[in-house]
Amino acid sequence: MANKSLIAARYIGPLDRLCLAMFAMMLLFGVVTTAAAQQPPEPPVPVDPTPLIELLPPAEKTAVGQSKDPKKLIFVLLNISDSHLDLAYSAIKGSDTRTSEKQLDIYNKAAAEATGLALSLSQKDGRRALSKQIEQRLYKQIRTLELIERMFPPERLPFATAALKNAKQLRVHALNAALAAGDMLKDPDEIDKKPESESPIKNESGQNDAGRSDGTQWLFPSRVRDRPLTSVSRGFTVRVSYQLPGDYLTEEEDDHVRQAQSPDERTKVFMKIADRRIILITGPPTQLPATSGKDAKDTKQDKKSQKKAEEEEREWGTLPSLSHTDLLRHYARAIDECVAKLEDAYERNPKAAALMRALTILRDSTERQLARLHPLASSITDDAETKALATAIDSAESANKGARDGLSKK
Repeated sequence: MANKSLIAARYIGPLDRLCLAMFAMMLLFGVVTTAAAQQPPEPPVPVDPTPLIELLPPAEKTAVGQSKDPKKLIFVLLNISDSHLDLAYSAIKGSDTRTSEKQLDIYNKAAAEATGLALSLSQKDGRRALSKQIEQRLYKQIRTLELIERMFPPERLPFATAALKNAKQLRVHALNAALAAGDMLKDPDEIDKKPESESPIKNESGQNDAGRSDGTQWLFPSRVRDRPLTSVSRGFTVRVSYQLPGDYLTEEEDDHVRQAQSPDERTKVFMKIADRRIILITGPPTQLPATSGKDAKDTKQDKKSQKKAEEEEREWGTLPSLSHTDLLRHYARAIDECVAKLEDAYERNPKAAALMRALTILRDSTERQLARLHPLASSITDDAETKALATAIDSAESANKGARDGLSKK
C-alpha cells in the first residue's frame, strides 16, 4: 500500500505541475488578449477603405448627390473638407484623439477627391482657375493641420502626420496645374532639395524660346531668354528650391495679396512685401542727419516713426528673424510672383489701364530697390548669401526690363 502511494505521488505531482503550468498560460493569454482589445484601432488615415460617401452625414451626402456639375461638386467637396478639418481640430483640442482621426480621414478623402476632380478637367473647362482656388484652400488647411499635428499624442502622431503630408502633396499637384507646369514641383519631402541642374528652357531648334505657343510674345520675355531657370511656366521663373510658394508670407501679407484683385493693387502689395525684406537687410532709407542737438521736435518725430512701424506690423504681420540669405530669397520670390500675376493680367487684357499702372509701379519700385541691392555685394563674404543676392538682383533687373519694355509698347 505504501508502494502504491509512492507511485501515485510520483505521477500526480507532475500532473499537478502540468495543470498549473497550463492554467498560468491560459491566464497569461487572457491578459494579453485583454490588453490587445484595449489598444487603439488601426489608423483610419490613410488606410481605411471605406468610401467617402459612406462616411458623410446625411446633409453632406445630399449635397454631393445633388451636385451634377463637376465644378459645383469640387466646391462642395472643399467645403466638406473644411468642415471635417474643423471637427478634427476641435476634437484634438478636447483630447479626443479617435474622433480627430476619423475626421482627418474624411478630410483627406474629400480634399483628394476635390483635387483629383479638378485635375481631370480640361483647360477649357477651367482646370487652371479651379486648381488655383484649391491650392489656396489647401494652403490655409495646412496651417490647421500643423496645429493638429502638434497636439496629437506621440503614440498616435502618424495619423496627423499622414494627413499633413497628404495635404501638402495635393497642394503640389494643384499648384502645378494652376501654373500649367506639371514638373515644376516635386514631392513635398524633396521640396527643400536644390535641383541637380538648372538650364535654360529651349525649343526644338535648340534656341531659347521667348515666345508663346501661339506666336505672340511674353510680357517678360527676358526671363526666358536670359536666365538659367529651375522651371518656367507661362514665361516667368518659378523658384521652388527652398520652399513652397506662399510659405514666406505672413498671414497678414497673404491676406493683402488675396484682397488685391486688380493688377496695379496687387503689384503695390508685392512691392511692399519686397521692400519689407530689403529694409530688414539694409535698414530704413537713409535720412538727413539731425541738426544741433535733439529737441522736442526730434523726440516727437521718433515717436511718430515708432508708432508708424507698430501700425505697419499690425497690418502686415511680424516678420520672423531670418538670415540675409533667406530674406534675399524671399525678395526674389515676391518679385517672381508679382511678375507671374502680371503675365496673367497681360494675357487677359494686354491694353488694360490697370496693367499699365502696374507696370509703372513695378518699374519705379525695382529701380529703387536695385539701388539698395547692388551696394550689398561689396560687404558679403558668404557664398550662399552671394548667390541669393545675385538671384534677387537678377529677378529685379528682369522685372524692371520687362516693365519698361511693356510700357514702351503702350
